[in-house]
Amino acid sequence: MPRAASTSNKRFPSCIGIDDGPFPPKSPSRTAKAPLVAACLRGVHLAKLSITWITVDGLDATEKARAALEKLPRSPILLSGVTFGGFNLIDPRKIQQRFKVPTMIVVGSKPDNRAVKRALVKHFQDWKERWEIIRSLGPLRSARTVADEPPIFYEALGCTASEAKKILMGSARVSRVPEPLRVAGLVARGLFKPDL
Repeated sequence: MPRAASTSNKRFPSCIGIDDGPFPPKSPSRTAKAPLVAACLRGVHLAKLSITWITVDGLDATEKARAALEKLPRSPILLSGVTFGGFNLIDPRKIQQRFKVPTMIVVGSKPDNRAVKRALVKHFQDWKERWEIIRSLGPLRSARTVADEPPIFYEALGCTASEAKKILMGSARVSRVPEPLRVAGLVARGLFKPDL
């Protein structure tokens, strides 16, 4: 097992990860749905799950995430990026303002925001609304959660960079990906339904 850079997070005994899963392609005859999973972990133990479905390339992910989080204990929230179900975006500022806990956007590598903007402009009439969520985020910081692996990148809301780094490092138990995000992703992938 990789050696974690830190193993404790005493202030927050639990942490929530949100990730999506695969989804079928859209078609003229149906609107595709993607699973969105919020996994609450206490240490390495799964405490509670909240599962919902979002519209692929829609704009309902923020509201669906907020409803899913209402069912879970108040804990730091880790988002696996801001785009879910294609280009359906969760607005992390709205999430943080609602729950008043540290909220972090976590990615494994720096995104190419210029390419993202080009794709939004090309495919969405409401691209400005979607782009504003991405544009409003601050610069990404890095954290080495596991000593012998590359860093992850994050943006933190509702806490200092130092506090965010402690949460991320204390949540990485199996790999450099914080365990709540890893578990949420595993569950979401297992929910793939090609007929939705």
